[in-house]
Amino acid sequence: MADPRTVRQLNRQHLLELFGDGLPRSRAEVARATGLTKPSVASIVDGLLDEELLIPAGVGEAGVVGGRKPNLVVFNPDARAYVGVHLGVHRSSVAVADALGRTLVQATVPSAVGDPAAGVRQLGPLVRGAAEQAGVPADRIASVGVSVAGLVDHRSGHCLLAPNLDWHDVPLREWVEELFGVPAVIYNEAHAGALAEQRFGWGDGVANFVRIMVSAGIGAGVVLDSRLFSGAAGIGGEIGHCRVEDDGRPCACGNIGCLESVASQPAILQSAHEAAEAAATDLASTRDIDDVLAAAARGDTAAVAAVERAGTALGRGIGYLLNVLNPDLVVLGGAVAGAGDVLWRPLEQAVRRSSLSQSACRLAASSLTNAELDGAVLLARDNVAL
Repeated sequence: MADPRTVRQLNRQHLLELFGDGLPRSRAEVARATGLTKPSVASIVDGLLDEELLIPAGVGEAGVVGGRKPNLVVFNPDARAYVGVHLGVHRSSVAVADALGRTLVQATVPSAVGDPAAGVRQLGPLVRGAAEQAGVPADRIASVGVSVAGLVDHRSGHCLLAPNLDWHDVPLREWVEELFGVPAVIYNEAHAGALAEQRFGWGDGVANFVRIMVSAGIGAGVVLDSRLFSGAAGIGGEIGHCRVEDDGRPCACGNIGCLESVASQPAILQSAHEAAEAAATDLASTRDIDDVLAAAARGDTAAVAAVERAGTALGRGIGYLLNVLNPDLVVLGGAVAGAGDVLWRPLEQAVRRSSLSQSACRLAASSLTNAELDGAVLLARDNVAL
């Protein structure tokens, strides 16, 4: 038999999730929506009002048969604040959000490559400044969610390896909790991006999908039966370190021919440089992926070759995912996803060659521009109990 305290806590969380959409409701509406008894709902709502997690919201309309107008309550967006952090390869970003998860203020600093302790320390003044700008007192911050560009065991909160940051076995959760004095949850950036895609993007309402993020590295967030799949050690979805070229380049992980060494943004730049140097074009000196993508759209031979190579490699990797997972949808995120036909044509061809026809699914470019930070806010709000 379930512990009554556990049942009450679960029911309490259920009500908070219901009110998380910001809409006012009567106690009777809550009872109908949750299936709980009216006395149970009244008791939990009264407790949440005492905690100021819910606040009065006036009166509603009387029922069709008349009677007394019901008192309404609504979630209090000022009851809590949450901090999302994205520790990326080139920059680290923070977002301060209200209790509904709505971002109030964002701030960014360069990432601390090779020095994880410094990377965490710099979050202190960054968050304090953002919170002050948002008008959020420090004692209102309830939790911190962190997404990091590396392999993460989210159970222990350790960043096991972030090769592009040169971080190794970093106790991120311990450091972040010590810095802010509140609970923290740590996830890989691709997993956080998938959570954002599920809530705000193409993944909304899709039970099984994969979101692949192409940036300085490549990772995948896998959602199965509407739940994020992390794997036994938290590193599920590391498609960037699957081999797609037998005689490819060395990868930062130590292997050869990994997808990341062919189709990440630095890899595309390298391919474009190599082809441009051979043709003696201006593209040989660019350091901006957008310049390469724009040149590819114009038909620049070197840029087209680099982007097509990346598209073919991505298609192979996606084909393997389709055969193994059979998702309903694959979403591609990052600037490269907007490259147009020069990327998508070879990608789709490689998917068809590398997968069973029966596993075909919809492919889409993500519309989200800040998924890893948005996902970190969701981690803070949804994975740490109020």
